[in-house]
Amino acid sequence: MDEDKLMQKILSLHITMCGYAPAIVMISASRLLGASRGELVRYQTSGDVTADYDSVVGYAGIIIR
Repeated sequence: MDEDKLMQKILSLHITMCGYAPAIVMISASRLLGASRGELVRYQTSGDVTADYDSVVGYAGIIIR
């Protein structure tokens, strides 16, 4: 729930995150609307399906409360 920290991590770790701008806007808007925490529901990668972990795409399901 810290959009600045998310952006810092993306830049410092050279993360290629699709949709980072909408995710940051969503976090900011959610906080303005009273949300105070995020809950990770599930995380998986494309490697969980293909068994090829050399190059993966990660997916996270998060509920904002």
